[in-house]
Amino acid sequence: MNNVGVVLMQEMLRSGLTFNNMIHSSYLSDEDIGKIKRVAQSIVDNDQESRDLASKLLDAVSSAEKQLGELYTGHAETTGTLKTAKWQRQVPKAGNDSGLISSGVIGIVQLKKTLESLYSDELEGYNLQMRLERDTYDAEVARCREVNKKRGDPLLSADRDQIRHFTAQWLPQLEALVEEEQVRCKKAMETGVDRVRMQYGKFFTQLDASKIAIITILETLRLNALGVNNNAPESAAKLVGVKTVTLVMALSSAIHNEIRFENIKMRSNRHILARNMSVAKLASSGKLFNMAMRRAEAMELKASSREWLDSWDVSTKTRIGAILVSMLIEVARVPENIVDPVTGVITKRMAPAFMHETVMLRGMKHGMITSHSTLREVFRKDSIASTVNARQLPMLIPPRPWLTFDSGGYLTQNEPCVRMKENYEQLRYLRIASDQDKLHTLLAGLDSLGLTKWAINRSVFDVVRKVWNSGIELAGIPANSYSAPEPTKPADFETNKRAKLEYMFQVREWKNGIANQHSQRCDCNYKVEIAQAFLNHPMYFPHNMDFRGRAYPIPPHFNHLGNDLCRGLLLFDEGRPLTERGLFWLKIHMANLYGKDKLSHDERVQFIDENYDRILDSADNPIPEQVLQGNTGAALPWWLESENPWQTLAACVEFAAAMRSPNPAEYVSRLHIHQDGTCNGLQHYAAMGRDSKGAFEVNLLPSDKPQDVYQGILNIVERLVEKDASDGVREAMLLKGRLTRKIVKQTVMTNVYGVTLIGAREQISARLREIKDEHGNHELELVEIPKLSLYVAKKIFDSLGEIFTQAQEIQNWLNEAARRIAKSMPASALAAWKRMLMESKESSKKLREAISEAKKSETSLDSNKIMELNPNLGPGSQRRKRLNNLATKPMNTVVWTTPLGLTVVQPYRKYAVRNVTTPLQQISVRDANMPSPVNSQKQKTAFPPNFVHSLDASHMILSAIECKVAGLVFASVHDSYWTHACDIDKMNAILRDQFIKLHERPIMEDLKAEFESRYANHMMPTVQWEYVT
Repeated sequence: MNNVGVVLMQEMLRSGLTFNNMIHSSYLSDEDIGKIKRVAQSIVDNDQESRDLASKLLDAVSSAEKQLGELYTGHAETTGTLKTAKWQRQVPKAGNDSGLISSGVIGIVQLKKTLESLYSDELEGYNLQMRLERDTYDAEVARCREVNKKRGDPLLSADRDQIRHFTAQWLPQLEALVEEEQVRCKKAMETGVDRVRMQYGKFFTQLDASKIAIITILETLRLNALGVNNNAPESAAKLVGVKTVTLVMALSSAIHNEIRFENIKMRSNRHILARNMSVAKLASSGKLFNMAMRRAEAMELKASSREWLDSWDVSTKTRIGAILVSMLIEVARVPENIVDPVTGVITKRMAPAFMHETVMLRGMKHGMITSHSTLREVFRKDSIASTVNARQLPMLIPPRPWLTFDSGGYLTQNEPCVRMKENYEQLRYLRIASDQDKLHTLLAGLDSLGLTKWAINRSVFDVVRKVWNSGIELAGIPANSYSAPEPTKPADFETNKRAKLEYMFQVREWKNGIANQHSQRCDCNYKVEIAQAFLNHPMYFPHNMDFRGRAYPIPPHFNHLGNDLCRGLLLFDEGRPLTERGLFWLKIHMANLYGKDKLSHDERVQFIDENYDRILDSADNPIPEQVLQGNTGAALPWWLESENPWQTLAACVEFAAAMRSPNPAEYVSRLHIHQDGTCNGLQHYAAMGRDSKGAFEVNLLPSDKPQDVYQGILNIVERLVEKDASDGVREAMLLKGRLTRKIVKQTVMTNVYGVTLIGAREQISARLREIKDEHGNHELELVEIPKLSLYVAKKIFDSLGEIFTQAQEIQNWLNEAARRIAKSMPASALAAWKRMLMESKESSKKLREAISEAKKSETSLDSNKIMELNPNLGPGSQRRKRLNNLATKPMNTVVWTTPLGLTVVQPYRKYAVRNVTTPLQQISVRDANMPSPVNSQKQKTAFPPNFVHSLDASHMILSAIECKVAGLVFASVHDSYWTHACDIDKMNAILRDQFIKLHERPIMEDLKAEFESRYANHMMPTVQWEYVT
């Protein structure tokens, strides 16, 4: 062993690695390092020649363990417990029982169980974060086993909820089947007999059977719950479920992710965790935003370990998922009552909980996994469809810095910094950009966003809890029940077609209302539960980005990108003195939230001063008892009249506290103040096109007060509608006087991002449905809304052309460039296409001539002769045709590089389909690994909005880094930028400077040059080639 150890040490040093790299390798556990120490010590004791080499290794291990002393308690032989980090807030923990009346649905129950650790004094900081991330499925397995223990005690099981007990009942049976299959897989790998099991067995055996079983149950329940339509009659319910392919792929993906997570845990050691902590401290201190230091840390991380993102092929995924579904169908049973049609006696029996059926959808056969009516009834009551994964909650400590493209965010997960859906093409470009050190600025921006420290606004939370518990609908919090009466069926339903159609529209609206109310109530409950759990904890939101470079918080359920309620519940954890200038910006912010953002600054300040007493009253008595009791005649507090009530309430509380302090300018404020861009997409188009007229409309040029581009478009639309109404156009006559800024805003805002006429129609349709009279009735007939919304959409598109001519010209150029790229192919492929086309025509011509000659001579053609003349008719011809066809299809997706070095790859392809035989059925699945032609239409239409999004994202990331370097606390919601009130002027200057620096670059010229270089040898077919003899 000593000789082997010496050889390995020598080889490692010869390859350029150091002992320090070895200690921090993710491939070594603490146990492995202990073994290496013992071997090295043995060499020191017994091998005089290699003693120096082994001593260096022991010195490196000893030095690394000394560094652990600051982070760990306990002796070096144990894994230890991390000390409370410096950033941990030391405040009393709240009890779990704080008076919040939560829904009893299974999703909320599971969330509360997940959050229990946050109410415990057992762990803090780093260790508590590790528990939250690690125990997701382990905790669920333990809960199911505990339910099974309680089943025999009627007192303990009296309050059982059905889903949890079904899960507990199915788990041991499914676990047993999984274990049996794992045994068969291991045997197949040993004997080499069963090739199919050999293929998927090496993956199927990597995870504990209990985890595979619980993931299978929870994912199947969740997806089936999503498939239940609350509006569908029970007679149609047998068709309600989830497509087999959808469930199979979701299951295998969940299993795959858990295996990767377990592998990361197994490969961790104390030295890696300590290094992560050290790097996190560098990021928190701001030192990691020195790009030279960031590069050095990234190089050390790459040298120590190179993580890889393992992938499963499509057939492996499909087979594993299908096996698990078939196992669950076999064991899952639910009780059902059977009524004897003769005697009327009711008997109870156990029936399959899930069924595999084949249905016809849009003329094609599809396999479906449908659930029993008992389960469907539970799904209608319980929100299991949106259960929260603990690994997607806000973090308690700063996220891991993104030193490489796959090494940031949560502590125990290694995911790429770019959100991608099995887009291996994007992954390859991302890895190359990372290896070439092109992403350091982009990754630094993600770190700066993730390091913003948040806290829950306790004053606002207390009001939210009071409104929630009351059960009334107020300020965006849904009522606990749907109060709208069911529409009355008209007497002439059978004879009056228009009345029948109107009634059907009303019933659909009513049923949608029931479903939406339940869904929104559950979603709100998630947010309130998470806020309550984090009342006494700091929060961080790790960030990643989409393929265009737009940054998003990874926790999906509660973050600052959320709705008004989420934003109102959040404060910066750090407070800063308000200052006189900050007080001014606080007033501006309050007016903006209220809906007065188009007034001049002086007018907004005046508006707040005029409502001074009402603002203080809102802070002191936010919810009068009469309002809480649902008295519609009660006077509403000032904050409830706002467009953004919860954020306005938070501002009222902050404003009142500041004004009542001895010196408002010195009041320490933690409220986030927002500066919103004016239709940022149009701003970028105006800047790229140097369009002064468009720039003025979107506030890129100075003016006395902010320009309102949406109001400007509305004025043009109203003028066009007025003209049409005078000409007797029916749609114009119905809409005259009813159009508002809100109706046109979304379409104007999204037009620059490529919204289609159909998409715009849907947006406007939703707004027109909101037009109601004082009695709550629709002013416009529902059957008329589709025509009216299409009419308005066309008028908005016409109006945009009047103001933003340069923007439309740039959009047209981008569209045309993308169309040509998506239709093009390399010159060699085009030549092959021509050659194949001509050869096919030549062989067909020769075959026709041979057939004609045979007819004349009254002979028959030999089959071998036919295949010789036209090979496309012989064996394997279909496969050959497909391959030849694929080889001559346009394969080029639109690819470009953002100003921050991210290579953007549009993921729109016509993916190839692979057929996989499984125990359930033959499943057709898209295979992203197989070469596939592009979707040229989608490539064309999506490019302009994606390109502008990438510019907007680059500006935000550059601004985030500069704000961090300047010492500002910064957050962003795409084109809305947040900081403390006292720092608004500094942030505004940074935003403008970065916008100017971005557009000082020749963006369009650089894009054209990149396209010319990237697609230099590509050509586009323009004519149909004819074979000429």
